[in-house]
Amino acid sequence: MTDDQPLATGWGAAEPIDDSVLRRFVFNQADVLRAMASGPAARQAADDDVVMVDSGGPVAYNNMAVLLRPITSVDDPVLDRVVDFYAEATDRLRLLLSVWPLPDLSAQGWQLGGHPMFVVRAPASVTASTRDGVEVRDVTTVDDLRVLERVAVDGYPIDEARDSPPGDAFPDALLDTDLSLRLGLVDGEPVSAAAAFDAHGVVNLCFAATLDAGRRRGVWSALVWARVNQAPDQPSVAFTSDDSQPGFVKMGFLPMTRFTLYVRPPGS
Repeated sequence: MTDDQPLATGWGAAEPIDDSVLRRFVFNQADVLRAMASGPAARQAADDDVVMVDSGGPVAYNNMAVLLRPITSVDDPVLDRVVDFYAEATDRLRLLLSVWPLPDLSAQGWQLGGHPMFVVRAPASVTASTRDGVEVRDVTTVDDLRVLERVAVDGYPIDEARDSPPGDAFPDALLDTDLSLRLGLVDGEPVSAAAAFDAHGVVNLCFAATLDAGRRRGVWSALVWARVNQAPDQPSVAFTSDDSQPGFVKMGFLPMTRFTLYVRPPGS
């Protein structure tokens, strides 16, 4: 080891994406955001430090910046670049996701949104029975996408998208991306929706929502297994709320670490 070859941290711009499961997730999540921001009003920007996406729509999780390296100081210039990018989107919520702890950013106009848990399940194919009446269906048509959008808005819920026109939260162009979308049905009625993205050596269970009519009917679990089985030779990962974490743990996912999520409210 020479002086001009510093020890690898796992987060340098030239280091391999497959260095760790966590690094694979970071780049997978960045691709998820690029897919979600596929509508006509979307903007994207990226460099070695951050990927920033503005969908042009009201859904906060589609207007997100994902850090690609740790930030230890409020004076880090990458934070200014994030603020500058979202200066054109002050009419809607914007998010900043870090897989590491962050310093207090409240003086910069951010509000702490929480610390979602990162969960991982080792590669394995799963043979799981589904309850009577439960069905999982791939979303391949615009009509199905509109149903998924309605279930997502009402089931998550995504309150900021309730009055938006169809296609604002889940644009039609999603059908031309590599994002896998599924509906969960009970007795033929769509009651749950989910998304997954298979890239960079992990399957990212990146979204799920269930209506009250589908709760405790086994449809959420069926959607988890469907997404795990779409690439059983790779780890399955997700970042999840405290409400959903016990369900993932029950299904063999391991809680690994907590992320940091900051929110920038409209007008700031």
